Amino acid sequence: MKFYQFAVKNLMRSRTRSILTVLSAMVATVTLFVTLSLDKGYKSAVEEELVKNVGVHLYITREGCPMEAASVIAQGGISPLYVPQEVVEKIKKAAHVKEAMPFKIFAVTATDGSRTDIFLGITDAIQRIRPVWKLKAGGWFEGDTSVILGAEIARLEKRAIGDKVYFEEFNKEFTVSGILERNNTQDDGVFFLPLAAAQRLIGREGKLSAIAIQLDDIAHLEDVKAELRGMLEEDYYVFPPKDISDGVMKFFGSTKAIMLLMVLIAFGSCVLGITNTMMMVAQERRKELAYLKCVGARFRDIARLIFLETSFISLTGIVLGACVSLLMIPQFEGFIRKFLVVYIPATKVVRPSLDIGIVTSIIVFAAGVAAALYPVAKSAQITPMEALRNE
Repeated sequence: MKFYQFAVKNLMRSRTRSILTVLSAMVATVTLFVTLSLDKGYKSAVEEELVKNVGVHLYITREGCPMEAASVIAQGGISPLYVPQEVVEKIKKAAHVKEAMPFKIFAVTATDGSRTDIFLGITDAIQRIRPVWKLKAGGWFEGDTSVILGAEIARLEKRAIGDKVYFEEFNKEFTVSGILERNNTQDDGVFFLPLAAAQRLIGREGKLSAIAIQLDDIAHLEDVKAELRGMLEEDYYVFPPKDISDGVMKFFGSTKAIMLLMVLIAFGSCVLGITNTMMMVAQERRKELAYLKCVGARFRDIARLIFLETSFISLTGIVLGACVSLLMIPQFEGFIRKFLVVYIPATKVVRPSLDIGIVTSIIVFAAGVAAALYPVAKSAQITPMEALRNE
């Protein structure tokens, strides 16, 4: 007997029920695949933008705690606490400090709430510290009324070198002196200003958000941290960029928890749907299974038949789920960005991969097979004499 042909014919007897069961497996696949892609993609995007591409080994701030500092450095914000600008020269004298870049970062939301712009006051040290910060057109600031645009901001504002940019919130006009190359980081959406000009815009002359430090040898990181803590007051924080990304991921945990809950609900529905289908199959075919036993079918033959039917349902759901997931990811990317309130990377946050596809397929298939265990056990209890009593 060709078991796989028999299994397919059995499933086709009740097409509607089989299709609904396949759809439950598909939903479980889509939910798990997208959730794992988001978890991996968001973590990778945060680490790339806040750690790997910054060229910074240490930050110095005076925020209330490292998490507040992470929020200010990552997203902008105006805090009542600040680092005095004169501290920069003191830090430059520490051993193994190659560059010290003071900066002022702040975010401004339009009066109608339509957009939030991030401004970053910088010095020329950024060109030596950040490996991905490169000018595509124009040059450095020509004065305090110059602005350098990130690639995406230049595209949205439709500005070229020499054009004017008016900031309504400050009633100030700046001239575009440079446009950055696209580097797929948050730089693409930032307005870069001379440090002094940025400080004047918000009335914070001589006050910094933080100081970024680059070392001549990363092996001396802990020694430099200890030296800087020794020369600064107790309310200063000295921490590496990794602490920022870790802090962002902790806040992301709430979104992740909601996604995992959705996965559990989807899997529960999938397992219950498959179990219900196979129970109905076993119940409706009691006499058929009894006849099979009468002609020599053993328990393992009955189990093999049911597991084959379950496998067909699970595999079909997995294939459909994978296709739907790949089609949905661009839409899901835009949807999930609306709920990322802590930090929104410029690069993609949903990143599917082959290994995620394999893990998802294995988990969904295993769940489907597990759902068939109870129907198999019930089928094993069928006694041919009782099932055929009325024949």
